[in-house]
Amino acid sequence: MDLDNPAHLRILAIRLRDRARAVAAAASAPAGHLQNRIGDETSNLADLLADLTFAVTWQLDEAARRPRRHTPELRRGTAAVARAAIPVGLALAGLGQAVAQLAALHTLDAYEPNEEQQAAVHHTHHGLEETLGDASAQLAAAAERMSHDADQVDDRPRRSPTPSEIAAHATASALPPAPPTPSEPNPTR
Repeated sequence: MDLDNPAHLRILAIRLRDRARAVAAAASAPAGHLQNRIGDETSNLADLLADLTFAVTWQLDEAARRPRRHTPELRRGTAAVARAAIPVGLALAGLGQAVAQLAALHTLDAYEPNEEQQAAVHHTHHGLEETLGDASAQLAAAAERMSHDADQVDDRPRRSPTPSEIAAHATASALPPAPPTPSEPNPTR
């Protein structure tokens, strides 16, 4: 991936947009197929994150070995791809949470159907839909940002970002808090 090539960054934006649509579509998959869709999208996002990671780390290694070849356009492209890794990682973490929610739904199926069990199933299923929606939104926002960045790779920046602006952006997105650990044993049928 040529990080200073706007066409390559636009292709990356398309990949991000495709993943956003696929994650959103997973939420409407029939019950028996939902786990497969989430598994497929987890694998796809992991591959995408690996591609982003490799592209950025390879470029950083190249910049260290050949600093004169690291042009402003290449710096902007590298920064754009590095920024995209944050929402992709957050979306991947969201799919991890979705797996836990699927497992909770499976566990809830073992309980005697009653009002409490049905409320718990409804609450967990709603949380699963919300989790998938949030993951999709992270990817869609990353796609929009990448499209914008692709348009500006060749442009001269009006002003360079300050070191504190760079650091603030790199640390602005945080992982969601860890879910509480269940305290009750799994029921038996």
